Amino acid sequence: MGLEEHIRLDEKAGDYGDGREELDADEVGKDREVLPDLRRALPLRGRTLGLLGPDSSLRTALYRFLIYPWTEPVILLLIIANAIILTIQGARTLTVENAPSSVKGYFHTWEDYALFALFVVFTLEAFARICVSGLILDPEVPLSSVFTSFTTAPDPASVSMGAPTLERNPSTASASQGLRRSATLTEKLSRLASNIARPFMLAHSSSSFPSRATTIALDPATAGLPSLPLIGPPTSTSANRPRADTTKSLAPMLEKADAIHAALRGPRAPPFLANILRSEQPADQLSLPFKLSVRIAHSVTSRNVPYLRHSWSRIDALAVLSFWAAFAFAVAGIEHGTYHIGVFRALSVLRTARLLAITSGTTTIMRSLKTARPLLQSVALFVLFAIAVFSIIGIQAFNGSFRRSCYLQPTLGEVEQQLGQGCGGYIDPLTLNATAYIPRTGGQGTLKGYVCPLGQVCREEGEPQAGLESFDTVYASALQVFIISSANGWSPLMYKMIDAEYFVSCFFFIVCIVVLNFWLLNLFVAVITNTFSAIREETHKSAFGAAPLQAVVDESEEGWSTDGRHVPRHNIVAEVYDHIRWCWVALALASLALQATYSASMSATHAEILSKGQLGLTIAFDFEILVRVVACLPDWRAFFWKGTNVLDLMLAVGSSIVQTPGVRDSGWGKWLVGFELVRFYRVILEIPRMKPLLLSVFGNMYGLANMTLFLLLINYISALVATQMLRGDLSSGKAMNFGQIYTSFLAIYQAVFSSENWTTVLYDTGSAEAPLGQTALTVLFFVAWFFLANFIVLQMFIAVINENFKVAEESKRSQQADFYLQMQQQRDGHSATWLRRLNPYRWLRPSPKAVVVENLAGNLVLPMQKALVQDYGVAEQRYPGAQGSRGAGRGAGHMTSKSLNALQQLFIGDTGSNDVPLANLRSHRKDPTVPHDPADEETERHLELLAAINNEATVEEDLNDAFYERRARKADFIRNHPTYDKTLWIFSQKSALRRRCQAVVRPAGGERIFGRAPSPAAHTIFQFVLLLTVIGGIVTEIIATPIYRQNYYITNGLMRGSWFDVSESVFGLLLVVEFAIKVIADGFAFTPNAYVRSIWNILDFIIMCGLLVNLTTGLVFIGSVSRFTRSLKALRALRLITLIEKMRSTFEDLLISGASRIIDAAMLAILYMIPYAVWGLTIFAGRTNLCNDSSAAGIGQCVGEFPSNAASFSDGTVFGFPVPRAWDNPSPSTTFSFDTFRSSLLILFEIVSLEGWIDVMNVVTAIAGPDQAPQTNASQENAIFFMIYNLLGAVVILTLFVSIIIGNFSTKTGSALLTQPQREWIDLQKLIKRQRPSKRPKVRPVWPFRAWCYDRAVFKHGWWSRTMTVLFTLHVIALMTQTYWRLNLLDQIRSNFFLLVTVLYCIDTSVRFYGLGYRSFKANGWNVFDTIIAPGSLITTVSVSIGAQGNVIDQLQKLFLVSIAFKLVQRMNNLNKLFKTAVASLPVIMSLLTLWFILFMFFAILFVEVFSFTKWHSGETRNQNYTSIGTALVMLAFMSSGEGWNQYMHDYAIMYPRCTPGLSPYQETDCGSAAWAFTLFIAWNLLSMYIFVNMFTGVVVDNFSYVFQMTGGSRDVTRQQMRAFKKVWAEHANQRTGYLERQRFAAFFHQLSGIFEVRIYPKEWHYGNIVAACKETDASEAGWQNARIVEGINLRKLTTAVGQIDFAEIRRRRNLYSRLYHEAIITHEQGKGISFTNMLMLLAHHKLIDDKEALVLKDLLVRTRTNDLVTDLVNLDRVRSLLRTITERRRFLAAVELRRRESLAATVPEIVVDDFPSTPPATQDITSTNRNSVNMSPFGDQDHSGPFDRWDAHASLSGSPRSSRLQRMRRTSDISVMSADLGVRHTREISPFRDTIFGDDPQDVLATMQNSSWGAMMKEAEESDSEEEGR
Repeated sequence: MGLEEHIRLDEKAGDYGDGREELDADEVGKDREVLPDLRRALPLRGRTLGLLGPDSSLRTALYRFLIYPWTEPVILLLIIANAIILTIQGARTLTVENAPSSVKGYFHTWEDYALFALFVVFTLEAFARICVSGLILDPEVPLSSVFTSFTTAPDPASVSMGAPTLERNPSTASASQGLRRSATLTEKLSRLASNIARPFMLAHSSSSFPSRATTIALDPATAGLPSLPLIGPPTSTSANRPRADTTKSLAPMLEKADAIHAALRGPRAPPFLANILRSEQPADQLSLPFKLSVRIAHSVTSRNVPYLRHSWSRIDALAVLSFWAAFAFAVAGIEHGTYHIGVFRALSVLRTARLLAITSGTTTIMRSLKTARPLLQSVALFVLFAIAVFSIIGIQAFNGSFRRSCYLQPTLGEVEQQLGQGCGGYIDPLTLNATAYIPRTGGQGTLKGYVCPLGQVCREEGEPQAGLESFDTVYASALQVFIISSANGWSPLMYKMIDAEYFVSCFFFIVCIVVLNFWLLNLFVAVITNTFSAIREETHKSAFGAAPLQAVVDESEEGWSTDGRHVPRHNIVAEVYDHIRWCWVALALASLALQATYSASMSATHAEILSKGQLGLTIAFDFEILVRVVACLPDWRAFFWKGTNVLDLMLAVGSSIVQTPGVRDSGWGKWLVGFELVRFYRVILEIPRMKPLLLSVFGNMYGLANMTLFLLLINYISALVATQMLRGDLSSGKAMNFGQIYTSFLAIYQAVFSSENWTTVLYDTGSAEAPLGQTALTVLFFVAWFFLANFIVLQMFIAVINENFKVAEESKRSQQADFYLQMQQQRDGHSATWLRRLNPYRWLRPSPKAVVVENLAGNLVLPMQKALVQDYGVAEQRYPGAQGSRGAGRGAGHMTSKSLNALQQLFIGDTGSNDVPLANLRSHRKDPTVPHDPADEETERHLELLAAINNEATVEEDLNDAFYERRARKADFIRNHPTYDKTLWIFSQKSALRRRCQAVVRPAGGERIFGRAPSPAAHTIFQFVLLLTVIGGIVTEIIATPIYRQNYYITNGLMRGSWFDVSESVFGLLLVVEFAIKVIADGFAFTPNAYVRSIWNILDFIIMCGLLVNLTTGLVFIGSVSRFTRSLKALRALRLITLIEKMRSTFEDLLISGASRIIDAAMLAILYMIPYAVWGLTIFAGRTNLCNDSSAAGIGQCVGEFPSNAASFSDGTVFGFPVPRAWDNPSPSTTFSFDTFRSSLLILFEIVSLEGWIDVMNVVTAIAGPDQAPQTNASQENAIFFMIYNLLGAVVILTLFVSIIIGNFSTKTGSALLTQPQREWIDLQKLIKRQRPSKRPKVRPVWPFRAWCYDRAVFKHGWWSRTMTVLFTLHVIALMTQTYWRLNLLDQIRSNFFLLVTVLYCIDTSVRFYGLGYRSFKANGWNVFDTIIAPGSLITTVSVSIGAQGNVIDQLQKLFLVSIAFKLVQRMNNLNKLFKTAVASLPVIMSLLTLWFILFMFFAILFVEVFSFTKWHSGETRNQNYTSIGTALVMLAFMSSGEGWNQYMHDYAIMYPRCTPGLSPYQETDCGSAAWAFTLFIAWNLLSMYIFVNMFTGVVVDNFSYVFQMTGGSRDVTRQQMRAFKKVWAEHANQRTGYLERQRFAAFFHQLSGIFEVRIYPKEWHYGNIVAACKETDASEAGWQNARIVEGINLRKLTTAVGQIDFAEIRRRRNLYSRLYHEAIITHEQGKGISFTNMLMLLAHHKLIDDKEALVLKDLLVRTRTNDLVTDLVNLDRVRSLLRTITERRRFLAAVELRRRESLAATVPEIVVDDFPSTPPATQDITSTNRNSVNMSPFGDQDHSGPFDRWDAHASLSGSPRSSRLQRMRRTSDISVMSADLGVRHTREISPFRDTIFGDDPQDVLATMQNSSWGAMMKEAEESDSEEEGR
């Protein structure tokens, strides 16, 4: 099954214009004869509009018109004309200042007449299509069927007309019909819906409407393209299904006429452009625009697809109807009257949406999006549900909070002024006490949040931002939650809420952004990347273009090259150029460096040097082009075969134009300097590590170009929509006023794709449209568009770049093998570290003290080494993973032991190995405490026998030998250098102090060869003490901030011995003690387990040294410590990483392992910014300055002073003060300029994070001229620079980081090299491990009431469960109806409903609890949730209803009521599955969050210690500062999303004269520090925003298994299948242990059904079913057949039924059952059985996957050996069964012969010759058991005289043959003796599946066995049998 069958969108009528069911070609050939295609002769069918038949002249004429070759191209040209006219119309600026207040009529400009004419044509086109194909009904469906479909009667077609027969159906289907009960209400509603929908279905396959489309050959001009899908006989597979719309095109991506490239294409190789713009056609032609759309439109018309059943037609219909609605409103004068109705004009723009199909590349992108649409819809539903939950929480907690604001009270009779400061109280002017705010309804609220100072009052009034910024209603709350999830504009909301409520309110916002943005919204990235990757692997084509995947860049060459290059002949110029090529690379670097010296204040001489230098460099590069052309002679066309030649030629031409007199100094000449700067790419390619990364980013240039074009097109269309809806409604003072198409394009790009300040656009438009009545539509437009574009379309860039990091599917297995071999070699070998190279003992002469083993015999060396190691007292933990196993069972039940184990796991992790030693499969360890089972003893004897025959067990011994040998070599080195193992050259291994120290700490660099092993208890306790000390040190720093210490010294005076000094001293002393213990235990440097051998010890040492420096200086210089010394306090937080094992592993996996690639990405990003910085420097240097007085026209007027308004009132009153004018750099949010290369590079680095770039762009677009004041949108063309940089810079760089981090995750986890079946198996394992056995009672309760309760709990889809689901849904809706405004009636109704819901919820919980019982009920986590939430919600609701007051009870009630909403996650399958998929990544996310929090704490302490005393500037407030750890953590939190980090960076770089400096570095100052600010803020930005935030994306993508769970084995594991499995498990498993015991295996396997069915005979072939089917109930009907009826059984039917049994299938099923049974026998735990998860895994191996395809190499090798063992056991069981059969057969024949002789004894004696072969009977010595021993056969005590079944590993339930790609060399030890002897006539391949040699002929089996090693056993059995007969 391919990808399309699993995750591709169902090709229904609404999407493809064809709702027909598809049949396979084979089925069509079997079932019916393929009829000829009559479509050409009879193009029309049925009736359209109820009156136009196939013979209608009007319909025929319109049909011919529509299929005329020029009709569709003309229509597409009209659509392009529509877009052009709309663009011209929107080019004129129209704002609220120059827009008329009221407009009546439609025709005002020539564009209106043109649009009217166009839509008349579009309307006629739509009418023609409706007449030809119908509106919505299929032409063959009569209109009367619509009115006769309102019935609940079943569909007659669905009623079975044939008599019931015995058929071979799956056993999950019901075989018996029986009596039917009357239809339920649900069934009636389902029938009614089906009957109503039936007339709207398109016709199914028929002679005139076949089931499939075929392809016919077109004219030769189109032979290079895929054939047009027309109706005909079925010839294609499901993978090539045609579609009626353009989003499922099977055509190539691009095609171009040959004449275009005639001058470039040589006879031997295609040109570079033809290779870049490639298609899937051999000719590499480029497709003409819209050619694909034209052909598909003809196909749709020829197939008579109804107009509204096609995607594009529905969009066209909406556009046409919207235009005529807008026309009617305009004529009536109500479109732009008191209220504006611009939505219909906006919707009419959708006619231009067909521009998205301009190329086959963009068409493929839409097809890929449509492929991912089902998953995207599911994820969107899940995300919207989470948004709804957070919205409800917001209503409950924060309604009315944003209404509170401080009001400045009048003092001189002026009006009251609203200050916009959120608050929760004010200072009462009479009492001077803090007083609660004044509610809108009067009275007094609760004191909280910010308290307005004296002279102000806190009052609750209207909503800010025209009601858009509030939590008062569900839609307003949802808008705020959506803004938070966008991670842009959420920090102002958070700080406003902190001011209005409490500081803890920030947790709502932080949790919201972590859950929604960092976690759930990354599911969109996971869906897109995984789905597009699956499309790529399935189709072997890019999901961003149908061109085949091929490397555009050949890394072995200088640049891009093509296949089939002509190798030029010998050319001396080419040889010379190869030697001097580096000179031009140096010149490219010199050119950039020269231009980087440009500045706004450079001298004329400097400018002249720049001009002459660039002219000389341009001439040099022009000369290089000539040299390269000459180097290609005589075949000059070869010059164009290399991409670098074409690119450099273009750059040389552009640079020469720039140097033309008059061009360089012009305005556009500065823009053309970019041609000179692009040459810097040659420098980047020369950097070794940058070249492959750059080629990886831009390697998929075809897909990147398609995606960029698609992005620009969709942005352009949305800009047209916004222009039509908002044009003329905003003020010209707004930069993004939608007054023209250009500003609309920028605003849409800003609001959607960059998300920067998109809330500003939202609030501006929403506020402007509030009086015009379009606020709701405007907000809905921006939110929906943001959701689509930012969360989906923009994430596709990640998928584009991620394609380049993917490994080819066909090479993954070979790379897996290479990776496995490398890991094995690394484990066996030792890399020479720097410490080993510096070890002086390597050069010292050894002085041994014991016997030298080198002179011993080779076979005695290793045993001697083992003995030597043991004599030296090596610890008992010999093999990795063995440590910690001793004494694990002692005291396991005591709380102390459990606590120690938990702490030990915290500090050192899980010491046990997850790998099961293979010896456990050979022989189970006998536990004396468990009673012995005879069956287990029998199994042990069988395994011992096989182990004696097979030599594979020696592999484990070889591993042990290698392990001991490595340790012995280390022991020899230590013995030869005795002082090497003396720590500090003092303490030997016999030192008591050293041994005590060794018991406390773990060694570095592996286990100790000599010495004492660490004590689990002592080590754990010591680590716990360290952990408490570190936490204490952090708490000390949280309290004793610099400001606290300053106030402490002010209050108590400068003194040593303060409590925080004592705490610091104790902390530092303990770290020193730890260091001393580790050094005494294992040494510092040159010892076997030296301290510095561990990277974590090195980090601990650095932390200790830093803290000691801080402690020492703090005690010496009391109260006067430098910033650097104080910053060392932050190191204490890093000790949490080195102490906790999970943090160490997470830090290593996420940061250290991928650090090199992250550094490479950062380096590439910096190199990428450099030419842009020079380009911006050249264009904007000295042109961005402005005056702080907005009234100044330029620098000439920016002198003197001007009055600054500190406060202004609505009545005109102004409070101001004089301020000196200054002409300086702009500072809208961050201070910046382009005056120097340094400042230009800095601002580009800042805006690459998408923070502040809108402010910079607004400044640049407002440039009016040199030394002139800025004017809004005066230079709009300057925005092109930022759009190019943002699109190709910020988007590419940010997505590069995401792609690299995703790659790091996939590489670390191994998923990068996994094939699709292997990914499916891993995801299936995740699904299996999430399952838990159902703890239902074994039997249904007998008592009626409890039985009724049991049924309610068990039936998941019964009426009770559905009722509760509806009730919970209504509960969520009721929660959403809560608002700020209180209506007593509605509040009472809502309260009563909540009470009803909670009562019913408690009843439901009680019913399920009583029905299931305590044990079964508590086993489900949701039931535990119900136990807490149901009574809690009831108690709190009743308490509030009876009048209980208090904030606590109110908040608890809200919490419980909101928690009930999560019940929908449990009850809705889509939400439940996505919830489980999201939760699957929760453990890794929690580890990542914990590590991130530690780094948060580290940087928070850094910022607090460095910037506590810094003066506040533009962005700091009482909550936004670094004076305390709490405020610092919140600041770091919102800066992690990129919010305002650069503004605060410049604020904390404040220097004199804007601050007061200290007299010395040790004295406090309120100045900042540019060095510290730039270092810390940039470091946090890189670490947090670029790395950690993207790590969430990597975690979610790597753990997202939803895509692959819809393919492979997971697709079949539905909730119904799992419930059926759990039900069978509950019946047979031990309720006490939860294990399935050995004696229950057969019964358990017999009852499995569905995908887990393993019974030998299907249910329909069971004895009872066959007898029931063959029984004759009425003898009279049998008549003449009475002679064939025996005991009511019709033997003729019985013969027919038995003849239908597929005996080959039965043998295969028997073989599968045998292997499954034996594997369960050898893998179950002795005395317990097999667990639920292990049984599911076992069934998955046998039923759901192909081991050879699904397992990675390591698991495959283990699985191979397991299968070998199972094969041997099956063969052994068959031999035993065969021998018993032979023995019984001989006895039976002997008894028959004895009776025959006795009967003939009275007659004439005869000589009887025994012609039967002498067959040996069974013997007791084969398996060391007697005949009465327990039977190992899975078939019980049955005697099987049938043939032996050969187990075919390549056979599966589907019967599909498979092949193995894994090959390895055969060894004698790899094949058992039994298998080798029996397989003389067969060649076996070493694979996971080992075939037996048993054929179908018992005589052949017997002959083979007699020639094998079993022959002696058979002979012995025969002799034993003869002896018994003789007795």
